[in-house]
Amino acid sequence: MPMVHESQPIRVHVFYSPTAHSYWANSPDLNGLAASGETRAEVEQEALWAAETLFDVAGIHAQPVLTFQDAVFGAE
Repeated sequence: MPMVHESQPIRVHVFYSPTAHSYWANSPDLNGLAASGETRAEVEQEALWAAETLFDVAGIHAQPVLTFQDAVFGAE
């Protein structure tokens, strides 16, 4: 897992699938962060819980700060 500094926001890319009518998210800044949900709010909450769990496992004693960005699957 890359070193995360507590003052640096963690980018989270949020995708929407019109076929599945659901959202999913991942992060280029926090290795292993993945979340899914039926609504945007749900996927953001799931991503926060995932980040908190990854911080706990890594022994990082800080609250993760996430910034959510809309993303398009397959876009560069």
